[in-house]
Amino acid sequence: MPQPKSSVFRYVSMKGDDAWSFLETTLLTNTLPLAASTILNDPFEASPVILNDTTTAEIAASIKRFTIRQGNADVPIDLDKLQVAGPDGASLGPEALAKRTQELFEGMIAQRNRQCHIASFSRRISSELQWSHYADGHKGIAYHFVPTSSTESEFKGLKTVKYARQRPIVFLSELIDQISIEPTSNKFVLSWLSYEERSFLAKSTEWSYEEEERVIKQNVGSMSFLESELMSIIVGPRFNDENVSRLKAVVAKRRRPIKIYRAAPSQTDYSIEIKWSDPL
Repeated sequence: MPQPKSSVFRYVSMKGDDAWSFLETTLLTNTLPLAASTILNDPFEASPVILNDTTTAEIAASIKRFTIRQGNADVPIDLDKLQVAGPDGASLGPEALAKRTQELFEGMIAQRNRQCHIASFSRRISSELQWSHYADGHKGIAYHFVPTSSTESEFKGLKTVKYARQRPIVFLSELIDQISIEPTSNKFVLSWLSYEERSFLAKSTEWSYEEEERVIKQNVGSMSFLESELMSIIVGPRFNDENVSRLKAVVAKRRRPIKIYRAAPSQTDYSIEIKWSDPL
């Protein structure tokens, strides 16, 4: 987990009226919108390698842990007696059953990914690439947060993205075990955190320049933060003066004042510097 009381930044495009509406909502309600993991810009997002490490016998044994309703009673599933059929009505043999089981769990993962929402932050404010990619070609802004350790802030769930050359592996046996665990148990929580780390906190080393931190939530499209955790807003090098005036007008509505700073190209290297001593 990242340490509290250290800076994280969120780059934002200010293109269009919707962006200004989101800005006002963020500043006046202390909330941030989250994005579904399926629409993020990395094509490998939330896509660990699903490796089938099971045998047909193990799949059959796992299925026997579940029950089906027969009359007034719930009875264990017996694959020797239960006829499993495919979409065409034909009975499935052991190999076809194993293949269908893997497809079932891959579909379950896809559903999880659609339910997962992410807020992305960076430890870097000097990145020329991030200002270009996420802040509309240096014409947007960046929120500057300093998360606290308060349990009232959803920054308490901030987690570090890890970068590697190979995609992480999730075993099919893990997924089979996971659906049989009581969802409120510690075992399930640990299993989910392990899955979450490999699915939503793993990216290629190509993205390591972002130094990304994430807040991950299920079936929720926003996160809240403490009013005091938003320290300032940084406007990009190409954020024009007219928009600065518009931004100041929105900031003035906020109960707790914050400062606005200007980012500018470095005079010595290929990076973006913040004029911390000269707030707008």
